[in-house]
Amino acid sequence: MEVFVLVLVRTAGIFTMTPIFGASQIPVQIRLGIALTLTMVFMPLCTSSTHALLAVDVLPMALLIAKEALIGLVIGFVVMLVFAAIQSAGDYIDLVAGFNFATMFDPVTGTQTALAGRFHSILAGMLFFAINAHHIFLSGVADSFRLIPVGQMSLNPVVATGAVDLFVGLFTIAIRIAAPVVAAVFLADVAMAVISRAMPQMNILMAGLPLKLGVGLVGMLIALPVAVALSRGAFMDIQPQTVGLLRLLISR
Repeated sequence: MEVFVLVLVRTAGIFTMTPIFGASQIPVQIRLGIALTLTMVFMPLCTSSTHALLAVDVLPMALLIAKEALIGLVIGFVVMLVFAAIQSAGDYIDLVAGFNFATMFDPVTGTQTALAGRFHSILAGMLFFAINAHHIFLSGVADSFRLIPVGQMSLNPVVATGAVDLFVGLFTIAIRIAAPVVAAVFLADVAMAVISRAMPQMNILMAGLPLKLGVGLVGMLIALPVAVALSRGAFMDIQPQTVGLLRLLISR
């Protein structure tokens, strides 16, 4: 029972951070049912030597539960950063192209997002299942039980450095996704600046805003294969990134 509780805590901690599995629109009963099912799947990965190391008293057991929850949060944190990087690319496009004038509710994040941000959020969710990234994600969870057996984690502050490096890498991917559209909008701004100098009587604000919106939409369509390829690569790296972060968590 102790092993089951600890495995359940690690598995349930993942759903707290993962955007799709932990979305508020999914009923709590379904999330709990998935967590219980995965706990039964991951139970055989716990070695028999684990049982002898578990605590019996309340306080040591509470500490073990906190450690297992931390591992689950670390795994979910990696997936959350990938989704956040893809949506951040869309948010940057919204800021540059002027889509921020029209916002809508994003049920995945529970916040107000504009057109490009919502589009990239949906794109990330579709790719996550289309390329079987959820299988890669579950493989990373399974590797965590082999890498850090239940009840045998030791805290290491160096994991913060690994998290920062992961954030920097995914931020670079976000910039690369948004770069083609941002460059196209920038060229449109330059063209409008030249036109305004040649035709001072022209209302550049009224003419420039529709142009930027059109360039932004067309640029998103043209750059869609680039966004898909970069997003696919980010999802495929979930397992090695998760394992690398967990190795830092236990390294001496």
